[in-house]
Amino acid sequence: MDEEIKFVEITDLTDELLLSWLDLYETAFPPNERNLVSYIIQSLVDIEYWEGRSGIKKTLLAAVNRNEALLGLAYYDLMPEKETAVLWYLATWPKERNRGVGGAIYDHIVSQIDPARYKGLVIEVEIPELAGSDEQRQLAARRINFYRRHGARWLKGIDYKQNVGWHQPLTPMYIMIHPLQAIDARAGLELAKAAAGGEVTQSGSLELV
Repeated sequence: MDEEIKFVEITDLTDELLLSWLDLYETAFPPNERNLVSYIIQSLVDIEYWEGRSGIKKTLLAAVNRNEALLGLAYYDLMPEKETAVLWYLATWPKERNRGVGGAIYDHIVSQIDPARYKGLVIEVEIPELAGSDEQRQLAARRINFYRRHGARWLKGIDYKQNVGWHQPLTPMYIMIHPLQAIDARAGLELAKAAAGGEVTQSGSLELV
């Protein structure tokens, strides 16, 4: 992309980018795919807990232009004890789409993950066949192709239901894996289970495609 882009980690509640980050978060994802905003806030308040006790590093990433205006966001976890990274959310403002912002954010995230410590990056994606309209099906298919272009692979042979909390029903989703080491589909399943626990079950022959 031609526009200058900078990446900033939001680490506390006083960050001037937090409100616009939350605005994009609330408007970019459907309710059944969103954690409560209180969960996001709590992840900032309890940084010491997540990193000190659980060993998980949670990152609220903001992509901004030269004027410090928000272009896009990401929310991801690093789980070194499980050799797993997880991308939970990635979004750009509608006016910034198709300009390379999403790809720049994704590539930046991958560049920050040490392949010596992490086997792969786990990603949730919507199932196109379950979308409510032709437009939504096309968008879901485009997201899958977006991640594939950037190096991720679809983990076939599993069932996965996204759990964003008590306020929403479980939502069937696909899982994709961006390998950071040489892994097979069985290792991909273990990464998916490390990220989502009991919400992931094997349902057929495993493939990374």
